Amino acid sequence: KSSLGARAVRELVPRSDEDMRAALGRTAEAVALAKRNAQPSFAGVVDLEPAALALQRFHRPLERGELAQLFEFLEACKRLVTWFREHLTELPELCALTVGFPDLARLRGELELAVDDKGELRDDASPRLARLRREIREVSEHIADIVARQVADPELRPHLSDFKVHRRAGRHVLALKARAPLRVPGVVHERSQSGETLFIEPREAVEHSNRLVEIEQAERAEQARILVELTRHFLEHLGAVREAARRIAEWELAFIGAAFCNEYAACVPELPHFANDKAKERGLVLLNARHPLLVEQLAQGRLEEVVPIDVRLGGDFDLLVITGPNTGGKTLALKTVGIAAHCVRLGLPVCCGEGSRMPPFDGIVADIGDEQEISQSLSTFASHLERIKAGLALATPRTLVLLDELGGGTDPAEGAALGEALLEHLLQRGVATMATTHLGKLKEFCFAHERAENASVEFDAHTLRPRYRLLIGTPGESNALSIAERRGLDRTIVARARERLERRDRDTVELMHKLRGASEHAEKVRRAAETRLQEIEVTGSKIAEREQEIARRGELLEAEAQRGLEERIRDAKRSL
Repeated sequence: KSSLGARAVRELVPRSDEDMRAALGRTAEAVALAKRNAQPSFAGVVDLEPAALALQRFHRPLERGELAQLFEFLEACKRLVTWFREHLTELPELCALTVGFPDLARLRGELELAVDDKGELRDDASPRLARLRREIREVSEHIADIVARQVADPELRPHLSDFKVHRRAGRHVLALKARAPLRVPGVVHERSQSGETLFIEPREAVEHSNRLVEIEQAERAEQARILVELTRHFLEHLGAVREAARRIAEWELAFIGAAFCNEYAACVPELPHFANDKAKERGLVLLNARHPLLVEQLAQGRLEEVVPIDVRLGGDFDLLVITGPNTGGKTLALKTVGIAAHCVRLGLPVCCGEGSRMPPFDGIVADIGDEQEISQSLSTFASHLERIKAGLALATPRTLVLLDELGGGTDPAEGAALGEALLEHLLQRGVATMATTHLGKLKEFCFAHERAENASVEFDAHTLRPRYRLLIGTPGESNALSIAERRGLDRTIVARARERLERRDRDTVELMHKLRGASEHAEKVRRAAETRLQEIEVTGSKIAEREQEIARRGELLEAEAQRGLEERIRDAKRSL
């Protein structure tokens, strides 16, 4: 809505835990307000920082436009603080910003006395300015009368080019024909381009015009003095103005988040505490999560559909290994979780469904992409190792680690061994980790470790199209042979490859298929149970509300009955 809000978004940085929770609390309250079409006006809110920096750098006074902006900003401060204080009980997080709000009443009062709402100095900005402007009006009117009398002179009128009073160099002049035999005594200030007209100031008006110039110079000097004085007051209050701007920016960020929720079907997730003893209540749960850039492309008509994913991590397990074919959405799953974690740390809502939960991770270690570091003479594998090494030095139980194509770029056996060792190291340190891979050994790794789980991206082997859904508890298949066959590779080559694969890994493949079926069934049951649980919670809340309503009505009926009984007793007493 404002330049201040735009700068606040541009300069967003990761917040502290307390600040992050407060920011998301404010956004949640703004979302509730937006649903009721009730929110304050941010009219007049503007970023004053560029003007403040220019004043300090160039040592100049405030200009007219800057005065108008300052005046409107101070009015907006007063209006917003009043509005939020009137909604203290229903908006505790938003109203918390009004506590200790900078007192700008003195600065606002000084501006109100000196400046109008357009940034112009008032006549009564100072006694001297009032007197000078009064003199200017009086002298100007006297000069205008003198020139008007000349225009009305019947002897002079035939020699005038027109009957208007012109201004040249701030002087009142007449437009006289250059070849006119009758000349007006006075000063020629200008000749027209055609040379046919002379602009002459009548001699009778010269002295008064000189006086007017002197008064106008004095007026400009007085205006400059007042502007310097107002600028000095502004700089004296600059710290308070900046603090007020910071708080208003936080208010606007909350409503920016609310608008984002409405446009992107986003929400404010729950924020568990890492210190929670119950692992299931401190883990990550994203329901119907989408990457915001894909949602934006969908809104622009560049995509037909965005398939949401459900992700769990850190509750029953700390490690999630995602497998499946290329272009199936493995990397996108990592990026979706990573951007969600980053948004939460910035105090922004997330493109996910209600009931989602995002722990406030202190940092994200991400090794995504296989770009070679040519400038450092590093291969794909070496560049992966450099990023992973730097990330491990920072990883803690409050860090989210995202590893793409783990163990790739080198010999599969050595890559798998290194990947297993790395995942074991992260598991031992209790670091929440998501990794994608094509290596079968890393799928087996999850079956051997209690806090590790497999996941796969759905893929239709018949149409060779990814479904983009994430199936937790189910190891995926690369489907390389099926894809090769569908793409038209020589069938004898594909058949020979399948024979070798079956001869080498027949038992493992069969076991994977059985586990996949069991995991898919368990995941369907879990989703159905979660849906049923949400329905029960909604029904429970409705029942609780109904019970409260019945209790309230019962109290009203009891009170009404008591009043009726008391009235009957009073009537009986009067009758007796």
